[in-house]
Amino acid sequence: MQERVTLIRMDENQHTEDAGRKSWTWVLPDGHASNDWSHYRRRLATVVTRQGLESITLGTIAGEPLLMLRAGTAEPGAPRLLLASGFHGEEPAGPWGVLEFLDATDGDLLSRVQLTILPLVNATGFRAGTRFNAFGENPNRGYLGLPGESPSHEGLLLLAHGELLLDAACDGLLTCHEDVLLSHAYIYSSEHTAEPSGFSHSLLAANAAHFPLHPDGIVDGCRVTGGIVFNHYDGSFESWLMQRGAARIACVETPGQHPIAQRIAAQRAMIEAFLACAPAKQD
Repeated sequence: MQERVTLIRMDENQHTEDAGRKSWTWVLPDGHASNDWSHYRRRLATVVTRQGLESITLGTIAGEPLLMLRAGTAEPGAPRLLLASGFHGEEPAGPWGVLEFLDATDGDLLSRVQLTILPLVNATGFRAGTRFNAFGENPNRGYLGLPGESPSHEGLLLLAHGELLLDAACDGLLTCHEDVLLSHAYIYSSEHTAEPSGFSHSLLAANAAHFPLHPDGIVDGCRVTGGIVFNHYDGSFESWLMQRGAARIACVETPGQHPIAQRIAAQRAMIEAFLACAPAKQD
């Protein structure tokens, strides 16, 4: 299997139904396809058992589970962080990066946080290698009821668990995404400040250690400056939780025009940076 590469540029507004159903696959370092759902589930189950993670099924979509994992300390006052990945099935480095992080962590980063994880939101899209789910829906739109947007099957399930997820993201949310058409990295971040803080710059630095940053200008219809799209709001899962009271959020984007092993490593590094800059424990 050869890695599939395209040089066509497309912004978010051009993600048509045909583009949303286009299948993208890469070869993982272990020889499996990047959308090998059975292989991913087996590895995730092994990690969950070995690390003693709590696993909860929030519901099923087209027969596939939407899993929520809990890790870290249960100590009161520890920062509550939410990590989510796999909203778009053609962005596999996020789910594999979450798995690599969980597989390799020695517990130090988890010892001072309460971490909730949605390792793979859009299982049907992941399995097909497509941006949209099996119903042709974008699982990262429709959370705020904006005109012309409706929640996907995954979105309805996450909205139904809104209070649980908001509590989990109280002190921060990180979502792992990719832009498969680009060769430059960037991040979206939102904070209750006028300028990006060390939180945003720490995640950006972890991304920049693996890829060149996107030039200043426009990406997906948004202004990007210094590799950061700051305080942008739309109908996404991230904007929904930020507007409901999450302290800060970041949506990190690795560029799909680079090898998948490099993208997975970057995703893992940004997850580690996210945990490392967690706020101090509240007494």
